[in-house]
Amino acid sequence: MPQVSIQIANRTYELACGDGEEARVHELAAYVDEKVSELRLQLPPATPEVKLLVFAALLLAEESREARGIAKAAETARATATDSADTLATALEELITARVDKMQKKVSGAA
Repeated sequence: MPQVSIQIANRTYELACGDGEEARVHELAAYVDEKVSELRLQLPPATPEVKLLVFAALLLAEESREARGIAKAAETARATATDSADTLATALEELITARVDKMQKKVSGAA
Protein backbone atom coordinates (compact mmCIF):
# COMPACT_ATOMS: atom_id res chain seq x y z
CA MET A 1 0.00 0.00 0.00
CA PRO A 2 1.58 3.31 -1.06
CA GLN A 3 2.52 5.93 1.53
CA VAL A 4 2.03 9.64 0.87
CA SER A 5 3.31 12.65 2.73
CA ILE A 6 0.86 15.54 2.85
CA GLN A 7 0.92 18.96 4.48
CA ILE A 8 -2.07 20.59 6.14
CA ALA A 9 -1.78 23.67 8.35
CA ASN A 10 2.02 23.56 8.26
CA ARG A 11 2.10 19.99 9.56
CA THR A 12 3.20 16.93 7.69
CA TYR A 13 1.16 13.75 7.82
CA GLU A 14 2.20 10.34 6.54
CA LEU A 15 -0.77 8.41 5.17
CA ALA A 16 -1.37 5.13 3.40
CA CYS A 17 -3.61 5.13 0.36
CA GLY A 18 -4.77 2.83 -2.40
CA ASP A 19 -2.61 2.05 -5.41
CA GLY A 20 -2.78 4.90 -7.90
CA GLU A 21 -4.52 7.24 -5.43
CA GLU A 22 -1.42 9.20 -4.45
CA ALA A 23 -2.09 12.18 -6.71
CA ARG A 24 -5.72 12.38 -5.60
CA VAL A 25 -4.73 12.33 -1.91
CA HIS A 26 -2.25 15.16 -2.55
CA GLU A 27 -4.94 17.12 -4.42
CA LEU A 28 -7.46 16.70 -1.60
CA ALA A 29 -4.89 17.59 1.05
CA ALA A 30 -3.99 20.75 -0.87
CA TYR A 31 -7.67 21.70 -0.94
CA VAL A 32 -8.05 21.16 2.81
CA ASP A 33 -4.86 23.16 3.41
CA GLU A 34 -6.27 25.96 1.23
CA LYS A 35 -9.42 26.09 3.38
CA VAL A 36 -7.35 26.19 6.57
CA SER A 37 -5.22 29.02 5.14
CA GLU A 38 -8.34 31.01 4.20
CA LEU A 39 -9.71 30.56 7.71
CA ARG A 40 -6.41 31.56 9.26
CA LEU A 41 -6.80 34.96 7.56
CA GLN A 42 -10.38 35.38 8.79
CA LEU A 43 -10.02 34.25 12.41
CA PRO A 44 -8.02 35.84 15.22
CA PRO A 45 -4.29 35.02 15.08
CA ALA A 46 -4.45 33.12 18.39
CA THR A 47 -7.07 30.66 17.11
CA PRO A 48 -5.85 27.16 18.01
CA GLU A 49 -4.94 24.94 15.10
CA VAL A 50 -7.47 22.33 16.11
CA LYS A 51 -10.24 24.95 15.83
CA LEU A 52 -9.00 25.90 12.36
CA LEU A 53 -9.17 22.25 11.35
CA VAL A 54 -12.67 21.85 12.80
CA PHE A 55 -13.90 24.96 10.99
CA ALA A 56 -12.31 23.70 7.77
CA ALA A 57 -14.05 20.34 8.21
CA LEU A 58 -17.37 22.11 8.73
CA LEU A 59 -16.88 24.24 5.61
CA LEU A 60 -16.01 21.16 3.58
CA ALA A 61 -19.04 19.31 4.96
CA GLU A 62 -21.22 22.26 3.93
CA GLU A 63 -19.73 22.23 0.41
CA SER A 64 -20.36 18.50 0.20
CA ARG A 65 -23.97 18.87 1.34
CA GLU A 66 -24.59 21.66 -1.18
CA ALA A 67 -23.03 19.58 -3.95
CA ARG A 68 -25.23 16.61 -3.07
CA GLY A 69 -28.28 18.90 -3.14
CA ILE A 70 -27.31 20.25 -6.56
CA ALA A 71 -26.71 16.72 -7.85
CA LYS A 72 -30.11 15.60 -6.54
CA ALA A 73 -31.83 18.59 -8.16
CA ALA A 74 -30.06 17.84 -11.44
CA GLU A 75 -31.15 14.20 -11.28
CA THR A 76 -34.75 15.27 -10.61
CA ALA A 77 -34.61 17.70 -13.54
CA ARG A 78 -33.18 14.98 -15.79
CA ALA A 79 -35.91 12.54 -14.75
CA THR A 80 -38.58 15.19 -15.37
CA ALA A 81 -37.11 15.99 -18.78
CA THR A 82 -37.02 12.28 -19.64
CA ASP A 83 -40.65 11.88 -18.57
CA SER A 84 -41.63 14.94 -20.62
CA ALA A 85 -39.76 13.61 -23.65
CA ASP A 86 -41.46 10.22 -23.29
CA THR A 87 -44.86 11.90 -22.99
CA LEU A 88 -44.17 14.03 -26.06
CA ALA A 89 -42.96 11.02 -28.04
CA THR A 90 -46.10 9.07 -27.12
CA ALA A 91 -48.33 12.01 -28.07
CA LEU A 92 -46.56 12.40 -31.42
CA GLU A 93 -46.83 8.69 -32.11
CA GLU A 94 -50.57 8.77 -31.37
CA LEU A 95 -51.03 11.84 -33.57
CA ILE A 96 -49.15 10.27 -36.46
CA THR A 97 -51.07 7.00 -36.07
CA ALA A 98 -54.38 8.90 -36.07
CA ARG A 99 -53.37 10.86 -39.19
CA VAL A 100 -52.27 7.70 -41.01
CA ASP A 101 -55.54 5.97 -40.06
CA LYS A 102 -57.51 8.98 -41.30
CA MET A 103 -55.60 9.03 -44.58
CA GLN A 104 -56.11 5.28 -45.05
CA LYS A 105 -59.85 5.70 -44.51
CA LYS A 106 -59.96 8.48 -47.11
CA VAL A 107 -58.05 6.32 -49.61
CA SER A 108 -60.24 3.30 -48.85
CA GLY A 109 -63.40 5.39 -49.17
CA ALA A 110 -62.28 6.87 -52.50
CA ALA A 111 -61.52 3.49 -54.03
